[in-house]
Amino acid sequence: MKKNIIGIIGGGNMGEALIKGLYKSDSIFIYEVNPKRVEYLRRKYNKLNIADISEVVAQAQVIILAVKPQDMHAALSWVRSNYSKESKLFISIAAGLTTKFFEDNLKNALNPKPRIVRAMPNMPALISEGMTGVCRGQYAQPVDLKLARSILGAIGETVIIKEDMMDAVTAVSGSGPAYVFLFVEQWINAAVELGFDQDQARQLVHKTLLGSVHLLEKSYFDASELRAKVTSKGGTTQAAMDVFFKGKFDQLMKKALLAAKKRAKELAK
Repeated sequence: MKKNIIGIIGGGNMGEALIKGLYKSDSIFIYEVNPKRVEYLRRKYNKLNIADISEVVAQAQVIILAVKPQDMHAALSWVRSNYSKESKLFISIAAGLTTKFFEDNLKNALNPKPRIVRAMPNMPALISEGMTGVCRGQYAQPVDLKLARSILGAIGETVIIKEDMMDAVTAVSGSGPAYVFLFVEQWINAAVELGFDQDQARQLVHKTLLGSVHLLEKSYFDASELRAKVTSKGGTTQAAMDVFFKGKFDQLMKKALLAAKKRAKELAK
């Protein structure tokens, strides 16, 4: 299979997740502005081509924009100034920024119709267990979306969505790991309050969580049906569920996701 030549602008956590998933099978060129981060990446990935931004843009067929939304204007200015006649596919993993934003900021006289795929991965990408929503801009073709999904498949699974749902994907799966971590954190704290030491509480909670997720993945039943199977009427689980529902846990989750979605929209402004 022919190797892709991929440029990554930004070597932070998500940039490194992509490096980890791709550098053994594809030719990777990366630009990172932080010298300490560059030194770290050189030590860890000895076959990695760390270059200046002009070489990354010149060499790569696909350019992944992996910088923070607030730094994107500057990054795109550098990219645009080094962007030649050759058409390239751009993949953004920045929260909130639309494909039109990238089209407006990347087009020039030589490339009036830049090809953009927008992606929203999440933190489990760091262990190649990520979930990424993807959509394409007006100039990107179905083959571009296919290539982007193939590349992003190195960090987990992908799902194609409409762009007007991208802020919702950010709220549901992009921010989702933090919801799980918060729940686990409080679950462990509560277990300690019941008398377990920290190690015991962590083991009980982590294994219960992992086992439940695996059961959910392998079962014919959905989450509500499995919950009902665990919850005997008048039993111990029912007592716990009554507390959750009395505290309006379901409404709290909806409010949290709506807040995350709203913030994703604000980041685009």
